[in-house]
Amino acid sequence: MNGKNNLNKDYFEFNEVNNQLLFHKFIMINEVLDRRNKKQNPEMKSITKGQGRLIILLKRKDGFSTKELSEILNISVTSLNETLNKLEQQNLIRKVPSPKDKRVLLVELTEEGRALEFKNHEDIDIFDTLSEEEKENLNEYLNRLTVALHNKFKEENPEKYEKIVKNRKEIFEKYFKEDDPNGEWLKMMKCNKK
Repeated sequence: MNGKNNLNKDYFEFNEVNNQLLFHKFIMINEVLDRRNKKQNPEMKSITKGQGRLIILLKRKDGFSTKELSEILNISVTSLNETLNKLEQQNLIRKVPSPKDKRVLLVELTEEGRALEFKNHEDIDIFDTLSEEEKENLNEYLNRLTVALHNKFKEENPEKYEKIVKNRKEIFEKYFKEDDPNGEWLKMMKCNKK
């Protein structure tokens, strides 16, 4: 641990590094960053992660039907409607009839929903405690861990894994290709490195 901090180093340093300790530290970092993010973005306290995903999606492309959103987010229509109702009560989204078929409701952000900002985490500078070489190494380690998790899931349930990958690609082609011709979203979803 870097000697620049004022915290008791004994709390963070252990004689033996093992998988359990590393896993615990990942969870601890996640919890601290999540708490700090909510403190730094008080307007986000009333928004769950699922609601946030939905708002970010609608900021990227408005006017999906509930059926399309259910497919894109890979959640049931019932769960989606629960989320939509909560966002509608907060005046962040509205449901409007489709001009093509009045039976179909399209989901749009309201002015308040569009104005909602997902600010960059103020703690992003935490990585400044690392040298450029350490950042590159950390990036490589995190890539390896991500690939290992994907491979583990793929080995445990290859049919489900392939179905998810195929589904993501189909969703991208169907709903986002025209807005992202280079496939940047799709590239982020791929994880086939060994």
